[in-house]
Amino acid sequence: MSGVHFEKKHILIISDEPRVLAEIKKELMEPFDVSIAAAGGAALAALEMYDTAAVVIHIGESREKAFAVFSGILEFVKDKKIPVIFLAEKDNDDDETAAFMMGAADYSVRRHDDAGALISRIRLRACASECERRLSSAEGSLFSCSAAPEAALNNKTILVTDDLELNREIVAGMLSEIEGLTLEFAADGKEAIDKFAEDPKRYSLILMDVQMSGMDGLNATRAIRSLHCENARVIPIIALTASVKEDEIGLCLEAGMDDCIEKPMVYDRLLAVIAEHCL
Repeated sequence: MSGVHFEKKHILIISDEPRVLAEIKKELMEPFDVSIAAAGGAALAALEMYDTAAVVIHIGESREKAFAVFSGILEFVKDKKIPVIFLAEKDNDDDETAAFMMGAADYSVRRHDDAGALISRIRLRACASECERRLSSAEGSLFSCSAAPEAALNNKTILVTDDLELNREIVAGMLSEIEGLTLEFAADGKEAIDKFAEDPKRYSLILMDVQMSGMDGLNATRAIRSLHCENARVIPIIALTASVKEDEIGLCLEAGMDDCIEKPMVYDRLLAVIAEHCL
């Protein structure tokens, strides 16, 4: 993916089916450091041993065991703010509801022909949890105990791209009171490209709507990444999208975007993501 680089994070996969453990581990070994566990005790030991970015719990034939394992590690992952993603073999509304009620970060159906969808989902959940940990910890690399997240945006300029004036006004209303932050706006992908190309060093981050009339956000992002100018490959580009389904996330990352923010936007999430990614 042009211009996008991910730090290799540690992922724990839990399943009581050895064949499935081996398959999922093989799928995730390239983008992640992976460890596996088949039981609650082994899972907790692995969590205590490694700095884990996310946990994937496979729901196989014995769904009761999957939820029992989650119960056994629940206190630990909640304390450490480690996202847990349930990975099912088929859709089950009852299981999905139970997973979220217990505190899971996500629930997804396994796609045997598309490991990229799971990889994208893990990356986004791990990134969101890392932002949350940094915001709540005095040891965060972005913020000190005396500094608010807004401090990371001081003297920054963000380009907000959306074809709907109302959406641009919403972002402006949410961010315009942050001291030292400058917002500029583009009404479509072509205008965003032109503004960035005119002064590539000006912007610290681009918020890019995915679905726009004219040139959409995916094509605009690809065009920016291909520009032969400074910052084109490294400028953080964050998708604004009404859909966070696996297909949509995969398309955003493949186009060269660095993260996704779901519409309607939540202030804390918006602030955490842009503070995390701003150059």
